[in-house]
Amino acid sequence: MDHREARALFLALADDELPAPKAQEVRTHLDGCEDCRQGWQRYASAVKRVQGVEREKAPPALASMVLRRVRRKRRFGLRGLHMAHMSHRLPVEILIPLLLAAAVAAFLVMAAP
Repeated sequence: MDHREARALFLALADDELPAPKAQEVRTHLDGCEDCRQGWQRYASAVKRVQGVEREKAPPALASMVLRRVRRKRRFGLRGLHMAHMSHRLPVEILIPLLLAAAVAAFLVMAAP
């Protein structure tokens, strides 16, 4: 097992989601690799700190507000698709030279023998 593969499995190892043979393989790599062991110790301590943070409860109206917005998006899905171009508009300063270049390229292709 190499360093990249071992580090990619840190999340699953911290959550105890790895099968026993794979977890043992990662732990064996950690025993023999100082860099990965230090990385695992930092990762595990960060996970412990996050798990120790007190959980906040979301306001009761939040779930209904999110569900209402999801339903509205589903209902007006085509309108949303139609309006998608509004957030991806190109400035005219870029669009005009692109159109001009396309026209010149088309002319050159048609004029070629």
